[in-house]
Amino acid sequence: MSATAGPDRIAIVGGGPVGLTAAWLLARRGVPVAVFEREETVLPDYRASTFHAGTMDLLDGTGIGEALLEMGIKCPTVQFRTWDRGIIAEFDHAALKDDTRHPYRLQCEQYKLCEWLHARLSETPGVALYYNHAVTGLNQDEDGVVLSADGPDGPVTLSARWLIGADGGRSTIRKTLGIGFPGFTFPERILVMGTTLDLRSVLPGLAFVNYVTDPKHYGHILRIPDLWRMSQPLFDGEDADEVLSDEGIETRLRRVIPDIALPDIRVRGIYTVHQRVADAYRKGRAFLAGDAAHLNNPKGGMGMNGGLHDVIDLTARLGRIWHGEAREDELEGYEPLRRREAMDDIHRQTQQNVSNLKEADADARAALFAEWRRKAADPEATRRMLLQSSMIASLRRCGMLPG
Repeated sequence: MSATAGPDRIAIVGGGPVGLTAAWLLARRGVPVAVFEREETVLPDYRASTFHAGTMDLLDGTGIGEALLEMGIKCPTVQFRTWDRGIIAEFDHAALKDDTRHPYRLQCEQYKLCEWLHARLSETPGVALYYNHAVTGLNQDEDGVVLSADGPDGPVTLSARWLIGADGGRSTIRKTLGIGFPGFTFPERILVMGTTLDLRSVLPGLAFVNYVTDPKHYGHILRIPDLWRMSQPLFDGEDADEVLSDEGIETRLRRVIPDIALPDIRVRGIYTVHQRVADAYRKGRAFLAGDAAHLNNPKGGMGMNGGLHDVIDLTARLGRIWHGEAREDELEGYEPLRRREAMDDIHRQTQQNVSNLKEADADARAALFAEWRRKAADPEATRRMLLQSSMIASLRRCGMLPG
């Protein structure tokens, strides 16, 4: 395919939840879009599954929020636990009943949202989906960008007025733009398992969202629509293949649940965890969003949510400009607003979450447990804590939610 005659669309690179949400929101505003994704189709991906109350409020009326409510499960309570002593404290999102229309965490695997969006976008006029197309480069001038990609039928070139790079932590767009990605990689890798076993049968009183504090075996236990999902860190020197074997998983489970037999494991994977923020979210007519712009550890479920917040803000700006309702200088507000949330809220809170869960000092752990119990017993303290963890507070600070 040769270059199009004019930049009559917005190009999006990345077919994950952030990129497809951007495409959907722009298409709903009547903006033509072209989505490039290197994979042939939507792949099952269990990395992200949490949609926070603040995000659900932003998605009301877009079709996405309504679809998530049909596909996912509502999780009203969050527990902090230890493996051997059970519940330390429990927090109920009912404390947010006057702050949100969605006083719960909504759990739904990210790939289910991607499948829903892909199906709808495939039927939407003005949307072109280029799956199995790997982007190889881009050029831009003051009027637009020209994107190059390799597809199954050969090279493809497409022009667009703007470009959104939502192509993940290894973003080709970010690298092509020469934007730095400072930060660090956590020394420990994370094992994620998904089982059909109802873990409430071996861990009495378990909620649908649980954070387990332990100096070695910290992690989370989440209920998603079809499975229970657990995470634990790997130790130095552990072989990935051995850890992922049935024997390896059973050994790890018995370290924390001694009487458990190997359950039906449907998902198993090992992930490297990063904490990074791009030096810039924009260069010329190209923008970064989602993991291409920021990576963080998953404790708290804020990474995908932050990416959705990125494109909710950015597509609103682009839509207004596209239809002549705003000047292009409105785009100057995107980077400082969204980068500040990544740096000041998402990174700060997720780092603190990990530090709390892996705390090894006995006195510090006792003080932490006492603090959690104190907050759980105080309705206003519970509300303040959940305003932070649900991302309502950060969205209010950046003006995306009222209050």
